[in-house]
Amino acid sequence: MKSSLQNSGGLLTERLVRHSADLTGSERALADALGREYPHALLESATALAARNGTSASTVVRLFAKLGYASYAEAQREARAEVTAMLQTAGQRAPVTIGAERSLLQCVDDALLHDQHNLTATREGLNMAAFEAMALRLAQDKGRIHVLAQINSAPVGSWLALHLNMCRPGVQELGAGAMDTTDQLLWVQPEDVLLAFSIRRYASGPVKVAQRFREAGAQVMVITDSPAAPLAALAHEHILVRTSNASPFDSYTAAFFLCNALVSAVAQLRHAVVSEALKRRDALWKDVEDQQLIVSETPVRKPSRR
Repeated sequence: MKSSLQNSGGLLTERLVRHSADLTGSERALADALGREYPHALLESATALAARNGTSASTVVRLFAKLGYASYAEAQREARAEVTAMLQTAGQRAPVTIGAERSLLQCVDDALLHDQHNLTATREGLNMAAFEAMALRLAQDKGRIHVLAQINSAPVGSWLALHLNMCRPGVQELGAGAMDTTDQLLWVQPEDVLLAFSIRRYASGPVKVAQRFREAGAQVMVITDSPAAPLAALAHEHILVRTSNASPFDSYTAAFFLCNALVSAVAQLRHAVVSEALKRRDALWKDVEDQQLIVSETPVRKPSRR
């Protein structure tokens, strides 16, 4: 069964408009209050919400059933996702995501619900023209691809760089795990590409790197969680990813999905070259294993005493 964050029911505000004619007087009064205070009004329990609006808990439950929610708890998950999307830091999001008591099973279900929503929202909101432009450029042999991902985005950037490197030459990481970024900027050429991740909170360093690439005539491509991100303004192409989470920390599930889709597209565009490269890679691995270039350390024998 699809959750309220996945199906076509829409957010609470949209449902209130659509079902307004079906509501009783007490339900309509509660709906008006929810519409004014959404999403923060749903952060409290059904009992507290009812008491604050001078109605009963049964009216709250009945209203949300009419609106198409499986439960009040499901509507609360939606509200938490909307609130956390507005807050910049993990510290700001913590009271919203972990302030209420939840069982460990609810933690699992909440995480699944948010990531399902992230994947669906990212796919439905994907700018295919920008995605195609990025994939086509990454599939070209000319120039180098510089992948820039800092702090929390670094694992996604490393995964993308690793797999793009199996599809085409000239892929390298900037930042975490790589040589000093400043030194690499010495040799930026017009045919190069910067592929950068920009997930809140936004730092000034990647912006300066992107400016350097643009000054050199190179192309800038960005994967970001907001069109208002500073890097988006410098990008020739950018695609958006949803990062809402049941915890105070951003989820990168949808970012991995986008990277997986980009690698798949590049591999498809270069299918003959990639197939041959992967055969060579298999041969290299076999050679390493056959020659035993990677061996476990042999313990040193102590000389026997006579």
